[in-house]
Amino acid sequence: MASNLLSRIQANGFVIDGMTSDSRDVKKNFLFFAIKGSNLDGNQYIKEVLKKKPSAIITSTKNKIKTNIPIIYVNNVRKEYASAVYNFYQNNINKKIAITGTNGKTSVVFYIEFILKKLGNKCGTIGTLGSKFKNIKSNLTTPDPIDIGKLFQKFSQNSYDTVAMEASSHALDQYRLFGLRYDVLALTNISHDHLDYHKNLDNYINAKLKLFIQYLKPHGVNIISNNMQNYNTVSKKLKNNNIKFKTFGYKKSDFRIKEISRLNSKVKMELKHNSNKHIFKFNNLPAFQIENFLLASSIVYELGYEFKKIIALSLIVPSVPGRMELVGVKENQSKIFVDFAHTPDALINVLKETSLMNKGRLHVVFGCGGERDKTKRALMGKIALKYADNVIITDDNPRNEDAKSIRHQIIGSSKKMLEIADRTKAIKYATENLNKNDILVIAGKGHEKYQIVKNKSIPFDDVKISRRYL
Repeated sequence: MASNLLSRIQANGFVIDGMTSDSRDVKKNFLFFAIKGSNLDGNQYIKEVLKKKPSAIITSTKNKIKTNIPIIYVNNVRKEYASAVYNFYQNNINKKIAITGTNGKTSVVFYIEFILKKLGNKCGTIGTLGSKFKNIKSNLTTPDPIDIGKLFQKFSQNSYDTVAMEASSHALDQYRLFGLRYDVLALTNISHDHLDYHKNLDNYINAKLKLFIQYLKPHGVNIISNNMQNYNTVSKKLKNNNIKFKTFGYKKSDFRIKEISRLNSKVKMELKHNSNKHIFKFNNLPAFQIENFLLASSIVYELGYEFKKIIALSLIVPSVPGRMELVGVKENQSKIFVDFAHTPDALINVLKETSLMNKGRLHVVFGCGGERDKTKRALMGKIALKYADNVIITDDNPRNEDAKSIRHQIIGSSKKMLEIADRTKAIKYATENLNKNDILVIAGKGHEKYQIVKNKSIPFDDVKISRRYL
């Protein structure tokens, strides 16, 4: 989708060498988009930006600044920013895929890349696990439009055919993808998360569904998982917007999955599509990851690949970094897993899964992030108590909140949880107190390599730290 704003500015003879919404990155002949965020307001930096001689300033906020440099007023500066960026950073990516959902986005994107690579298709990824290009970094699940635009262009320049990316509810609410169109879109699930930002579940669902309502190509395909608790609400909202979609899940679906057999760690699954049954075999893959792999397989099928070619890959599928990642096995055969589970639903899935393989006691170490959804803290404490034998509450990116207060919100009045503030000490204690055949899950941070305290990111890696005490 071309940016009318960008075209108009260029038609008036203005040179545009780049664009940004960060006042620190403005250079001569750049466009500066002054965006009002939750913490900072770009409009407060316009006078400073004008000294750098940008081509123009684009804003939705009226001001009385006198300047010879054009200040262009628009209804929605976020939309104009994203649209202009994607028009400026041209790319020739053939197929674009986006995945949204509370849990599972990262795994589905990881598996899509794995499958396509094995089938000879060069697939790039954008999301929690980062991209292939170290000079374009973002701490966001779905980066700023400028980073997405640069990544698409980089992938294109390096002969990537396909890009699979994660689409967060924040990004959709803030129009970070405005101007992009996708060949396949998928929804993994929707459960309790980010209510600090969206205020209620209905707003959260509406933000997620923007992806399917606004961003599909005319002949693209939407795939919605019907395994989730909120499926009826999702289905009704999409149908009210005349949005067509295919279904995936254990219930009656376009892509219907069924467990045929399970023997120890070996699982046989059936995926039925158009009356054709396809048998997948898995070894040492958690049940929720099998589901994510089969969803990824269905997405790849919609790109034009045959299931019989995908089936051969199910026995060699690698672990997703920080997702039920086996860190190691102690001499007494106790096992340690690291997982990104930081929502109630994800924690239930991980603890249920590990309890299936558990011959000893189940231990969990986790905390909750500061300046994030407070309503899930007590709930996650109750979930841990229900499914684990031993619960240790520690810190997890407290940011600018009082870490002790966060821990106590998780614990509540319970006397059955152990509180160890220092995450390293909590991991050390839990690891050293594992008995024969016990399982320890260190949850919340997964692949992350840092701990955010105040406004500082301090190097911290659950995997590396837990391996010290094996």
